[in-house]
Amino acid sequence: MKRTEFNIEISAENVLESLGVTRQSELYEEMQEELSELLPGAYEKIKPVALLEFGNLKEHSVMRNGRRMTEVLYGLCSIGHEMSSWSTQLFAEGDYVKGMLVDAIADDYLFQMDRKLEGTVIELCKNKKKGIAGRIEAPKDIPMSIQKEAFLAVHAEKEGISIKESYMYDPVKTLCLIYLLDEKETRFSPGHDCAHCENLACKKRQGKQVSVTVCTENEERIIQAKQSETLLSALWQSEIFLPAICAGRGTCGKCKVRVEVGAEEPSEEERKYFSQEELDAGWRLACCMRVTKDTRIILKTEEEEMYVVADGQSDADSKGTENGRYGIAVDIGTTTIAMQLIELETRQIIDTYTAINRQRTFGADVISRIDASNHGKREVLRQTIQKSLAEGIRELIKQVSVPVEQVIIAANTTMVHLLMGYSCETLGVYPFTPVNIQTIETTLKELLRTEEISDCPVVVLPGISTYVGGDIISGLFALEFDKRKEISVLIDLGTNGEMAIGNQERILVTSTAAGPAFEGGNIVCGTGSIPGAICHVAMDADLHVETETIGGKPPVGICGTGVIESTCELLRTERIDETGRLDEEYFKEGFPLTEDEKIRIYQKDVREIQLAKSAIRAGMETLIRKYQVSCEDIDQMYIAGGFGYKLDIEKAVQIGLLPEECKEKITQSETVPCKARKRVWRQMMRKQDGKVWSDIQRKLNWHPAKNFRSFIWNICCFRKNKSRKNIENLKIKQKTFRIYKNGFEKML
Repeated sequence: MKRTEFNIEISAENVLESLGVTRQSELYEEMQEELSELLPGAYEKIKPVALLEFGNLKEHSVMRNGRRMTEVLYGLCSIGHEMSSWSTQLFAEGDYVKGMLVDAIADDYLFQMDRKLEGTVIELCKNKKKGIAGRIEAPKDIPMSIQKEAFLAVHAEKEGISIKESYMYDPVKTLCLIYLLDEKETRFSPGHDCAHCENLACKKRQGKQVSVTVCTENEERIIQAKQSETLLSALWQSEIFLPAICAGRGTCGKCKVRVEVGAEEPSEEERKYFSQEELDAGWRLACCMRVTKDTRIILKTEEEEMYVVADGQSDADSKGTENGRYGIAVDIGTTTIAMQLIELETRQIIDTYTAINRQRTFGADVISRIDASNHGKREVLRQTIQKSLAEGIRELIKQVSVPVEQVIIAANTTMVHLLMGYSCETLGVYPFTPVNIQTIETTLKELLRTEEISDCPVVVLPGISTYVGGDIISGLFALEFDKRKEISVLIDLGTNGEMAIGNQERILVTSTAAGPAFEGGNIVCGTGSIPGAICHVAMDADLHVETETIGGKPPVGICGTGVIESTCELLRTERIDETGRLDEEYFKEGFPLTEDEKIRIYQKDVREIQLAKSAIRAGMETLIRKYQVSCEDIDQMYIAGGFGYKLDIEKAVQIGLLPEECKEKITQSETVPCKARKRVWRQMMRKQDGKVWSDIQRKLNWHPAKNFRSFIWNICCFRKNKSRKNIENLKIKQKTFRIYKNGFEKML
């Protein structure tokens, strides 16, 4: 197997650290400046290639676990000749600083290649029904002559790599990888173990490494971690993604793991989420626990499986045929990814695929992900969404025997930036400038950087502003706002509350920072819209609770609609007062929704819903006022998104999320993105897409909701008469309001 795409972002911190230059060093700024000048040239000169091939140890004997190992997977990683030549030239010219920096850059890239290759290695071994007992390296574990066997096995000469009589490779920056295959299919230990390496001169040993054994019901994998880094960070680096919607701040309690060996003293944050019995049993939060020694952890496989949303539905009696022409419509949401396989001639939906956006690991909202991208996670975030898209596309094309002809993608502006690998540095600071909001035309191969899927054209729909993206413009497109005489409203209910009002004359759009509560985020027992999530709640006068879960599965948590309905029912039964305060009986321990009382609605959850619904409603009221109309003038109000489609409108009105005056005008639709892509294809087939986009964009205006603050406080309470005086009497900590208030203002 040959792999050339690695998409590695060179770590300036690692490069400088390998040379002994830390942030405290007097030379740090000077060296950082020199390094920034060298990096563009380095990216041009690095030519990565990895070669993998199965084989057998012929003349050598390696013992592991009391038995001789013979089956191996040979690998070579190389970055080509140019970096070594460049470094040699700089030294010859007497520019020793730049020469050392270039050499360190090459080392960092090569080591990152090694780590990035681990996922491919594991997949190859799984397909062969083999595990990985460990990795051996010459000359410590085996004579140097093994490097020639590896060279011959992978046919490295075809890639311009040669080997000397001393068994050293040319280019110099080439690694030999030898993985011992294990009959135990579920054990994987593919990484180099710095902690037990005898190469004491290696620069990488400056930062001590420890081993982390990650166990699930299906497999056991050993990864390497920097001593004292968080367990969550170590798992991220090895592409093991736990739910961590707070972006690792220790406030959501979702990244739960059980530590069998190596548990540290629990933090204060962990004591909030676990009983003493659970702490004694080794339960910890991955974001709070620092790895200081070799560690063994248990991950529940059901936790991972929970974060896959149930499949959607296709059009009735629709089936793929060999003679059909197919395209894939993609909607990348902050929380979920939805895809549909569509027959282009008939525009019938053949199949649907939905999944949780794994970027949720880096935070539930766009601000958290912008921050993560700006702090060295840009490439990881990109690879995460690329992998999710590739998985979904592979799943859909199983339904047809021919490749798809086109993929069309809609997403908010931040998701587009993360998908394309754009810098997010200007998205989170005033004046909130996006790198690109125009239509993007590319290919599937370029976008996903994979050879495993047949190539085809890709169109990423244009956005409107930093916080109103292609998902809203696709909704406007689908609902034909550009052709309507009547005034209509479109609201995409989700983490980012995007909305629009208008008709064929003009269209006004805005967005509000609703936060992740509608998606089950920042809710103590919250979860995504997954099988087992409580989605409907009803209570009688005696507080007897009836719940309904997605898929009829045993309850595992509460999704957004469940939280809305719980809040409404508690308000209706007067267990929540008009300020949002729970009765004293439930104030500390929460109100139980299940018989075992494990799933509860807490005071914190009610506050999260108050803040989220206030943001949406305030944005809506601001937009309507700016358009100089009233609710009575609105002909139709469309609620889009998975959450909006399942929302109980009556209960949403009762808690003040939606205006009562528009209750009879509300239409819910989860098919808006699909309809948009259908219309796009129709226009493209008629060669009219450019005109349509220009017509819509000409009518669009972005409104920065300047009087947003005047609404937010007046809508927070659960009452029709929402005076400022009543708001000031809310029993909510001022600190909490201040944090969210600043967050809203930051978004604006």
